[in-house]
Amino acid sequence: MDRLADTVLFTSAETYAIGSCTLPNRLIFSYDTSRWDFRALVSEYLGTDELETLHLLPQFNPGGGTLPVPNYEATKNSWEISKKLKDALSVAAHALFGGLLYGPVQEMLYPIEGYQPSPAARVNFHGSKSILRFHVDSEYGQRAELVNLWLPVTAVAGSNSMYLESEVGRGDYAPLQMAYGQACIFRGGELMHGTMDNDSGSTRISFDIRFRFKQR
Repeated sequence: MDRLADTVLFTSAETYAIGSCTLPNRLIFSYDTSRWDFRALVSEYLGTDELETLHLLPQFNPGGGTLPVPNYEATKNSWEISKKLKDALSVAAHALFGGLLYGPVQEMLYPIEGYQPSPAARVNFHGSKSILRFHVDSEYGQRAELVNLWLPVTAVAGSNSMYLESEVGRGDYAPLQMAYGQACIFRGGELMHGTMDNDSGSTRISFDIRFRFKQR
């Protein structure tokens, strides 16, 4: 891992190999939000920068955050707004990810060969039931050479975050604790990950994408 730059905040001791590339199971890094401002993209579309308290705004969550936690309305709205975000921002988010992957990520690690054409957008309202069961992406046909990049546009911790095990089969799930301007590269094809019922008091919005490295 001699390619790691000063922007790396955490790298796991556990590693794995994809062809000629040796990677940590999990790596958290910071990036320049003035160049890759994913949050501004979301805020402009939604018409508000109050993303962490989106569940209190009636136009997004009619229950207003007053319903018992977790509840059906918050869960339904999480899915519906996630789909709207993905459909509306796919092209713009794809361009931002391209700059991030072919810039800081390949400078930290290895040259990039390609990446997913349509990033996923996820909204997890406070009050929502788990919106993503614990799974490994290989269950859904993810190819072994692909690597996951998870990028929250809100602060995440506890039950509004993604939970991830440290090693395949270990089951020691822990939530990622990250601020806007940080992203996580992880072994999504084989590491179990998912979400909990969100009772954190904060809404989480994130993007995720898969990419692959060039092989020697």
